[in-house]
Amino acid sequence: MTVTQRAKCARIRTGASLMVLVLLGCGGQVLAQDGAGQTDEPIEVVVTGYRKSVESAVNTKRRANNIVDVIKADDMASFPDANLAESIQRIPGVSITRDGGEGRSITVRGLGSDFTRTTLNGVEAYSATTGSTLGVMAGINRTRGFDFSTFASELFNSVTVNKSQSADMDEGSLGATIDLQTGRPFDKPGFRMAASAQAAYYDNNKTTSPRVAGLISNTWNTSAGQIGALLSVAYSERLMQEDGYSDTSASDYSDANNGFCGVAVDDPNQAGSQVVNTAIPYVNSLSGTGTRPAGQCFSGLASNAAAYAKINQPNVFLPRNPGLGRFELDQKRLGVTTAFQWRPNDNTRVTLDAVYSKFDQNRQDYALSNASNNRNVNGASATFPLFAGRVDSQIMDVNVTSSGQVDYMRLNHVDIKHIAEYAETTTTTYMLGLHGEHTFSDRLRGDFRIAQSGSEFDQPLDVFISYDAFNKDGYVWDARTDARRPFINYGYDVTNIANVTFTNAGTGLTPDVRIVHANVKNTLSSVEGNLHYDLLDGLTFHTGFLKKTYEFTSRQTQRVYGNNTSPAAKSDGKLPFEFTKFVADFPNLGSLSTVLTGWGEGLDLPAGSVSSWVVPDVQAFISRLDLNCNCVNSYGDWTLGENAVRGGNALANNRAVTEDDTALYGMVSFEEDLARGMRLRGNAGLRYVKTEVTATGYAGTTLATVSHSYDDYLPALNLALEVTPTFTTRFAFAGVMSRPFVGSLTPGGTVNTTFGVQSVNIGNPFLDPYRAKNYDLSFEWYPTRSTLLSATLFYKDIASMIQSITSIEAYSNTGLPLNLLSPGQDASTPYTVTRTRNTEGGYIKGVELSLVQPFTFLPAPFNDFGTQINYTWIDSSVLYYLSAGTATTAPTTTRDQFVNVSPNSVNATLYYEKGPFEARVSVAYRDEYITALPFKNELLDANGSYATTNVDMSASYKLSSKLSINFDALNLTNQMGDQWSGKERRAQRVFSNTGRQIFLGVSYTF
Repeated sequence: MTVTQRAKCARIRTGASLMVLVLLGCGGQVLAQDGAGQTDEPIEVVVTGYRKSVESAVNTKRRANNIVDVIKADDMASFPDANLAESIQRIPGVSITRDGGEGRSITVRGLGSDFTRTTLNGVEAYSATTGSTLGVMAGINRTRGFDFSTFASELFNSVTVNKSQSADMDEGSLGATIDLQTGRPFDKPGFRMAASAQAAYYDNNKTTSPRVAGLISNTWNTSAGQIGALLSVAYSERLMQEDGYSDTSASDYSDANNGFCGVAVDDPNQAGSQVVNTAIPYVNSLSGTGTRPAGQCFSGLASNAAAYAKINQPNVFLPRNPGLGRFELDQKRLGVTTAFQWRPNDNTRVTLDAVYSKFDQNRQDYALSNASNNRNVNGASATFPLFAGRVDSQIMDVNVTSSGQVDYMRLNHVDIKHIAEYAETTTTTYMLGLHGEHTFSDRLRGDFRIAQSGSEFDQPLDVFISYDAFNKDGYVWDARTDARRPFINYGYDVTNIANVTFTNAGTGLTPDVRIVHANVKNTLSSVEGNLHYDLLDGLTFHTGFLKKTYEFTSRQTQRVYGNNTSPAAKSDGKLPFEFTKFVADFPNLGSLSTVLTGWGEGLDLPAGSVSSWVVPDVQAFISRLDLNCNCVNSYGDWTLGENAVRGGNALANNRAVTEDDTALYGMVSFEEDLARGMRLRGNAGLRYVKTEVTATGYAGTTLATVSHSYDDYLPALNLALEVTPTFTTRFAFAGVMSRPFVGSLTPGGTVNTTFGVQSVNIGNPFLDPYRAKNYDLSFEWYPTRSTLLSATLFYKDIASMIQSITSIEAYSNTGLPLNLLSPGQDASTPYTVTRTRNTEGGYIKGVELSLVQPFTFLPAPFNDFGTQINYTWIDSSVLYYLSAGTATTAPTTTRDQFVNVSPNSVNATLYYEKGPFEARVSVAYRDEYITALPFKNELLDANGSYATTNVDMSASYKLSSKLSINFDALNLTNQMGDQWSGKERRAQRVFSNTGRQIFLGVSYTF
């Protein structure tokens, strides 16, 4: 038998063994295969493209002392997926959250972005953005989490996910540390140049946008040593549309302090017309002053007795804010990386890295929603005298399921909102780092890094405008046939501008206009130094320090309708809204309005569903009324503020946190030959870190600054035992910590003084971090250079958590000033108070199974295929607090899974490479998971997301050694956004469609 034949037979035996193990689930037999593939040395085969990147990643994992997984670019400026998050999800234990049609955040072994550190070239990075209104990332990101959509994937050549901790690694992660590595000139010496261009097609709105990238790199040998420089640039545009049904909050009838209009007319003692208080005084800029009894139906109204009896029961849940929504994104993403390297001699290397990203996003939201169900009272307020809520709506017919969920209702006297919102935002992210390495002697080496990274989110424009259709009869909401696609009949022509009003036809209602400006900054400055001394051959001592300062600031100003509407409260002689002039200049709303059309295409809606409705044209309002002027003009007072007079609760988002962290560590790394040809390598050490926190925030209108500090001692051990040249088993242990969410550290908070719902939500600057002990045990078989079969068991013993806990307390216990209270309230008034507190922890345990297998052992044409498959099972438990309890009552708690944990997830890629053609199809599945628990104060229930399956594909063809045609497709099966409310009730929270995304282009290498 020839060498070629023996090598071929060896590959067949190895491949067949792996396939049998996978198909039969006989992972335990790997230990018996320690001699597989050793008899004959496989023939060296030159691999390229995606297969090359897979082989490189397998070998990086194999050589590491820690437990890591790696993704490599298959060429310059050619990362294997259109989005970084989509690539990272191919790694075992990783799941992603798609928002607005693309991967935004990741979860590693059940822990989300706030528990996972992300670094750019070794420097910790942050990114503050805003997400889809219909998605799970709605609102401004004021956390430590990293948004992977801010960078183009073409800028990076590798991603390393460190799942175990070593003492020389920066602390702050319970889940994993993810290092995003950009290219450097010494990676591939000599002149290199690459460029690519694609057209991106978006299925929902039938638009096409450009995506381009380029890289140039060179190295020079000079009298001063070797010098290298690299520049890469990526630019893309994206027009995305998402349509969906949304009911983003649910209400329990029994705890809402009121219900629908009762069966008797004008009877304040009727159970259905609960009295919130005896009377609410009001002052209105147009109607004068007066009082109106609260909690009564309007004259002549009454609910159907049979329907009212069905819903007037405890633990009956109804949709609180059901409606239709459209979300449009216009994005421009620019990314730049540069690297300069200098090697003056063989002992010294200096690297200067810079990474920059600018992510511009214009967001347009539209909605059509039932406003009455979301209003707990119908009494007059300081805004206007006719604020209608559920008590003013008649329940005419209803169906309640056995779990207490309303799935059908017919209402009269309902208020509907026609909503439009427009926002412009920019996220700027950067990193600048200087890194030096020097060999002092045969045994002593050292390195240093001075770096700064940061992210700034700026929202200079966000205008919300709503039209109202009041007291409409014949409203029908029917989810009996399909909860994801409820049938909604609004009872009137929602496209007719005559059916809506901006000022309630002169009854005294101020317009529903909200203007918000926001800015969020994250900055991290760090200095570190390390020394490495070889004590013996195979034994090295490492020590070093890290000093870093993290600064977070959040600022928000706004103008909310209804604030400062007293006739005496004038600015520059103007009322907050000049009703008379507005009506004179705009006798009808036609010039300020537009009709949204084509809503719901791709959602497979029931026959007769609404697909069009009239909405405010926000940009027309901005232009004609100069709403964003931050000034007083002829139409009113549009100046922004932070206090309650102008900005409502804006002060709560004006806060800052500074953390000064000092870390020292000592560690030994070792490598030793053992008996029977085995080799043991690894590291062991201890890291000490001191965290000093200064938090600033507004407690009511008072600025408070509080300081706190804590210390952590973090041991770490990583062992890798090479049982045979092809089989390695690993064990890892580490004490880890993750610092509190920055939003939880504010000494201030928000106050809602409305009767019946009075509440306070405040932070806690004295929080200690999340702390845990992580254990890992891994078995890895490498029968060939490009093949891997592995099983990893992990356990996270989480000692402490941080949760928001609610209790009923006298207002005086909050420490907030009394001048925030409403008339009739005092220091003893009971308030629902929510505080962040340290609580006991829980655990996360699981198993990761992974197979990387090129099918070279099969006959043609199947030998040109290959696969990557991984499966993750996770079990977790944490004690959730519903209420804090009192001196005489125990806290109300429940034990459940961690949020964002999918018990089962599978990622599979099948790839093909032959000659100039390569293609791959990837499938990512994750089980349903909890997104919030409890999702509402005093309600022991959860929100969650249903299981998802995303299918993506990629293909390329080399026209020459330099020119290729590329094709990529995301979300081929049109996976919907699919969220539920209530573990047993399963009310639909969101059902939305982002559509497919197709990319076609060319790439050229020089």
